[in-house]
Amino acid sequence: MKKTLYLVLAGALMLSTVSCGQQGTTNSNEGNVVDTEQKTEDTNTNVEADKYDSLYDAFLNGEATLSTDYYLNNASETGSGYENDFFSIIAGDELTLPEIVETLNEAFMDDEGFFAHQEISSISYSYLDCGNDGEKELAVKFVCPVVEPDSNIVLVIKEMDSKLQVVYSVCSWSRSETTINEYGFIQGGGSGGAVNHSSDAALIDADGKYQFGYILTESADIEDFGYAYEHEDFDASSLEGTLCIYELRLTFEPGADKPSDYFSYAVYDSDTYEEIDVPNLYTDSPYKEVLDSFTTIKFVPYDELEKAISDKLDSIGATEDVRNANELEFTEIAL
Repeated sequence: MKKTLYLVLAGALMLSTVSCGQQGTTNSNEGNVVDTEQKTEDTNTNVEADKYDSLYDAFLNGEATLSTDYYLNNASETGSGYENDFFSIIAGDELTLPEIVETLNEAFMDDEGFFAHQEISSISYSYLDCGNDGEKELAVKFVCPVVEPDSNIVLVIKEMDSKLQVVYSVCSWSRSETTINEYGFIQGGGSGGAVNHSSDAALIDADGKYQFGYILTESADIEDFGYAYEHEDFDASSLEGTLCIYELRLTFEPGADKPSDYFSYAVYDSDTYEEIDVPNLYTDSPYKEVLDSFTTIKFVPYDELEKAISDKLDSIGATEDVRNANELEFTEIAL
């Protein structure tokens, strides 16, 4: 960015030098004018303080730049992996919103690339208050072919040391959807096939840090579940309804093969998917008898699993008030 300084000199010519800058001199009838241009770093601090209410507004108006440094150094590894594809395109230089759009569209339209041949179809934004501390953050949603033509990715952006940083991102598409509410509480869910589903939750706290909550997986096929865990012989053919087995993980360590923290189960009507109230389900039932075949697993009542989820979320700051806050409403902006 260049700044121009005009000095009107009366009676004498004064030379002013600025390190790393350029200067030139022009003459006029009223005196001598020294035109000094200083080249400075193109950072967010150069945005006029009185022009926008915040750096977020300046970014949305195409002036302030966005850095991916914090995200690339601190990102959680619980994402889908598609986020990495997105950031591989824009990582490096700090970019304005128009520059991000141009860079992404070039990649999406590249005939030799692996994305669907389609440009960004919309961009929208919403403000949030991560951790409910009174300080606002910005969420920006790009509808683009990062996964499939109508998929989207949401970036949560926080001002850190007078610079805008991405602190979290998540992709959503036809088989996986994640929502973020006004206090930074994240809920996601997806399908790994007809009988396998998962849900998860986390929090972006007031410092912009990702706090893992839990991952809950559901298997509606006990035969499929049996491939993952040792068991004695069992016969589930006479069981009525659909037996769903749940696994709860309350910690996440990339690459670690740790067992789930809790196991539970429930029974549903195979046609309506309504839960069936089975007497003595966890103490003396045909379903318990079958699941007792998994001798290394302790199954607990589902309400005990739910309490473990609630306690974990409370411990990371995702209290009931935070969890029940309004989901973000996005406002579309012109490309």
